[in-house]
Amino acid sequence: MLEMLKKSFRNYIAVSALCIVIGIALVIEPTLLTRLVSYISGGVALAFGVVNIAMYFVKKEDAVVFMIIKGAVLAFAGIFLIVRPDFIPRVISTVFGMYMLVNGVIGLTNATQIKRSGDLEWQAPMISAAVTFFLGLIICANPMLPVKAAMTVLGICLIISGASNLFSSFTAKSKLKAIEKNEQRHRDSIDI
Repeated sequence: MLEMLKKSFRNYIAVSALCIVIGIALVIEPTLLTRLVSYISGGVALAFGVVNIAMYFVKKEDAVVFMIIKGAVLAFAGIFLIVRPDFIPRVISTVFGMYMLVNGVIGLTNATQIKRSGDLEWQAPMISAAVTFFLGLIICANPMLPVKAAMTVLGICLIISGASNLFSSFTAKSKLKAIEKNEQRHRDSIDI
């Protein structure tokens, strides 16, 4: 039982240290994770594309033109993702920025209508809509900005979590040693 706990602690310490290392890497280079995801998904798409193209030529009697087209599209997509790893986060950020722009315009229109109706509570919706519109504009101008900010925050959280886990592990490990000593004393007293 104690050996299993010791092994768990060693694994927990290794995972915690890995979290700290990944966190530091994300703080230093925030787009590291998104590039890795792009490389991995690009590699998988390229592999499936090559397999589909190869299957077309290997199974000539069962071959369907669809296999070679599917293979070529997958291979092209894979190569594109490997060559342009910033594409996926850039598209996601741009779509999010466009959503915020549209939402801001709708909010500004609604706030203007509230003001025209004579309601005195139009300032808060107007400020909120203006901030949303402005943030959408910033994101559309530089779509990688929110990705970098989010990855930096994730990196900081991983560092804090890993450090906290390491501290907890070392505290628990010292308690485990105390339990082990007590069990040894108990066994020694039984043997006498």
